[in-house]
Amino acid sequence: MLLWTSLLILVSVNGQAPAAKKAVVIPNPPWTPVFTGEKVTLTCNGSHLLDPNTVWQVYGRQWHKTSRPLEVTKAGEYRCQTEDSSLSKPVYVVFSKDALILQILYTVFEGDTLLLKCRGRNDIQLTEISYYKDKKSISGDNENSMFSIPHASSSHNGVYYCKAKGNKWYYQDTSREAKLQVQELFAPPELKTTISDPTEGTPVTLSCETQLPPQRSNTKLHFSFFREGKVIASDWKESQVLQIPAIWREDSGLYWCEAKAMTQNIWKQSNHVKISVKRIPVSGILLETQPLRTQLIEGEKLVLNCSVAEGTGNITFCLHKNVSKDCLRKKTEYSLKKEFVFSTIKKSDEGSYWCTADNNNNTISSRTVVVTVMIPVSHPILTLSAAGMQAVVGEVLQFQCEVLKGAAPIFYQFYHKGLVLKTILAPFGGAVSFNLSVTTEHSGDYSCKANNSFSSQLSEMLELSILDPAERGLLIMGIIVSLLGILGLVAIAILVYSKLKRKSGRSPVSEPSRDRPITDPQESGHSNSVPPVELQPIYDNVTPFIEDVVYTEVWNMQQGKRNTADTSETPPEDKDSVTYSEVKTHSPNNSRGKDKSMDGNCEDGTENYENILLS
Repeated sequence: MLLWTSLLILVSVNGQAPAAKKAVVIPNPPWTPVFTGEKVTLTCNGSHLLDPNTVWQVYGRQWHKTSRPLEVTKAGEYRCQTEDSSLSKPVYVVFSKDALILQILYTVFEGDTLLLKCRGRNDIQLTEISYYKDKKSISGDNENSMFSIPHASSSHNGVYYCKAKGNKWYYQDTSREAKLQVQELFAPPELKTTISDPTEGTPVTLSCETQLPPQRSNTKLHFSFFREGKVIASDWKESQVLQIPAIWREDSGLYWCEAKAMTQNIWKQSNHVKISVKRIPVSGILLETQPLRTQLIEGEKLVLNCSVAEGTGNITFCLHKNVSKDCLRKKTEYSLKKEFVFSTIKKSDEGSYWCTADNNNNTISSRTVVVTVMIPVSHPILTLSAAGMQAVVGEVLQFQCEVLKGAAPIFYQFYHKGLVLKTILAPFGGAVSFNLSVTTEHSGDYSCKANNSFSSQLSEMLELSILDPAERGLLIMGIIVSLLGILGLVAIAILVYSKLKRKSGRSPVSEPSRDRPITDPQESGHSNSVPPVELQPIYDNVTPFIEDVVYTEVWNMQQGKRNTADTSETPPEDKDSVTYSEVKTHSPNNSRGKDKSMDGNCEDGTENYENILLS
């Protein structure tokens, strides 16, 4: 006859602590079976000990209600329940009338020491005790009535019995068989997740759930979490919960957890849970400019911001220009926004821009943004057709203003003495001009300004002189008279300089006559007479004028020696040369009629003579 001993079985519920605590029947002594006539004390272990409302049941029927431990002497299936706990699992109390029994513990958990006790009625002395499992001896004959197996596990499950001799019988008796099942210290944990197909960026909580039996509630469990065979949390932490603040697509895979009783060195692995992380499609794409305008001046900085409102994972941003599908610039990163920077915008950067975003789940495109690059006008160049910036009244002059660089259209303004003279629009850029018949009032400074609505430049100032023809004739006469006066002064200076030079290097001579060279009539027939010295002009200047004519003549006469017999005239001492200057005035109106009179009338020709004797 087999004696089946039912052990307490613990069921894994939510967490390390039960959601609804079950009452537990604790027998004392903890061995089963016991001999008939002995007593077993049963204690109901609920939320509170000695609960006055503890109810006992036998074979499912209410049998007794008491707050005290219950003493039983009859075999049966016993349960208990308290006010704040649920009905306990049954405990089978077995009484035996045999002479030899094998006693085992009501509950044996993994990691416990397994105890087997071979006992005779009335505790008689036993000898030659041996133990068997599944009909195989697991010990030799000995005098020890207690057999222990350390660190019990499921491998120790089986049918046990013992053999022994008593001091009152001389044969070896055999006990009944007892079925032993080692209970799990805790059930394999169950990995639970808040969601099995989360979207990227959402939080996920993993919990490794198991439960300790009330008898081992003080056992410490530690937990560890794995993904695809790799630890994703530090090994063996007391917390059975792992919180992932934001899960991403690369976090997809198989997850499991392990629970370990550190003291008993028992660990168990949970079921595998597959988590498939879905990406949030990119949406709400927008292309913006910084600064917030699409017309820029060449040389400015431009930033194009491509952003999406939603989207998870690595997002690839691509910037396109005009209708090209090729990426002008490209960047992949964990971000909902990407900046494309043009540090110095150029005219060649002008065009229509758009961007795309792709997270390997979907691709979207933004609207186009048209960027216009405006070229500021350069300094305008003002030109006038007047030679030397001078013109006469009535002359038609061309005024032209031109910029070498600048975006069209360009407005030109011409200024005269700070006032607007003319405004001209160049719709396609380039130079502009106009003609003007000038008067004396148009004399003064001129400038022009170029403006293309966002920049303006002013040219350099030019000075224009307008002359009247009558005033011009008087001006010419004044210039000529001034020049003649200057020439006269130069001639006089030359004469003075020449006289001084001759005096310094020659002997004295006699003063000649003003009219002609002086000769001695007595010497005309003398063999040694000196012929008359002919006057040689060294300077002759004839300058025609509009009204008067001024003649200047300079003569140089070399005085010969007179006959020593002639003592009536003695040349002055230290006189070397005589210089004559003659100035004649002639009117152009009657020059021809008076030419002869001047030759015949000595007085008219000589009244303006001036003799200058230099010593």
